[in-house]
Amino acid sequence: MRNLVVGVNGTSSSARALEWAAATVGPHGQVHAVAAVAPPTELAVVPPPGGGETYLQLLQRELEQVWTAGIRDRIGTFSAIAMEGEAADALVAVAGVHRADAIVVGAHVPPRAMPKTIGTTTRHLLRSLEYPLVVVADGASDGLMDGGNVIVGIGHGEATDAAVCWAARLADERDLAVGLVRATGEGPVFQVDSLLSLLAYYIDPSKRAEWTSEDLADFALQVQSMTKRDLSIAVSAPSGLPAVRLVDESAAASLLVLGQHRSMITGAAHSTQPLRHALTHARCPVVVVPARSEPES
Repeated sequence: MRNLVVGVNGTSSSARALEWAAATVGPHGQVHAVAAVAPPTELAVVPPPGGGETYLQLLQRELEQVWTAGIRDRIGTFSAIAMEGEAADALVAVAGVHRADAIVVGAHVPPRAMPKTIGTTTRHLLRSLEYPLVVVADGASDGLMDGGNVIVGIGHGEATDAAVCWAARLADERDLAVGLVRATGEGPVFQVDSLLSLLAYYIDPSKRAEWTSEDLADFALQVQSMTKRDLSIAVSAPSGLPAVRLVDESAAASLLVLGQHRSMITGAAHSTQPLRHALTHARCPVVVVPARSEPES
C-alpha cells in the first residue's frame, strides 16, 4: 500500500484517515486526497458576496490549503481533488485514474448517545467493492509500519480466499507477521456466508474443530507459499462469536483484513454481521478486500 486514495471532508475522522495514509505510504509513496460535493448541496450554498468563486472552487482551496496542509510535504506524490458527485463515486473514479492500491476512509464517529454505525460513504463503497477499502478506526493514525502484524479473519468461500491472498502479498512486501483467526462460536462462521459454513454448523462439534484446524493449517501453507520471506505465521481458533473475537484480536494488531463476506440470508445484498461489527468496533484499521484483489508494494 504505497498509493492510496483518501476521502477528506474536514471532519476529525477524515483527518485521521489522511494521517494514517500519509504515515503508511511514507516519503516515496502517493496520496490522492478527494473531497466531493453532491450537486444539490453545491446549489444550496450561497457564494460569499463579491466572491465569484463557486462552491466547488472554495472546496478545492480548503482541501489544498487547510485539510491537507499537515501531510503534503511528508509524501512523495500528492494531489488534492475536489469533485462534484457522491463521495463513494468520486473515490472510485480517482482510484481508477491513479491505479490506487486501496481507498481509505475514516470510521464514522456518532454522537455519544448514538450506537456505532457504518458511515454512508463506507456503506456505499461496500455495496459494489472495486478496490480494497481501509476504514481507519478512531485513535488509529500511526500508519502501517514495516515489521508490524496483520490479522486475517478466516471464514469460508471466495471472500476468505481473497483476504488471505491479499494479506500474504502485503506481509511479504512489508515484512509483517500474519495471524489467521477463525472463531468457533455457537453459530455459522460469518453468519452463513457459504453453504459449507451452514453445513459445518450442524455437524458434530468435534468434527468442526478438526476441519477448522485443517483449514487453518492449509491457509498458513498458502500464505507462506505466496511469499519470498520466511514469515511469522500464527493460527488460532478461539471460542466465541466471530464478531467479538475479531474485535478482540484487533486490539494488538496493526491491521485487520477481512474478505467482503455477503450474507446468503439476504441474497448477498448485505455484508455479514461480523464484518459490520468489525468495521464499527475494531481498535485498528480494517481492510475489506473484494474477490481477487491483491496489494501492490
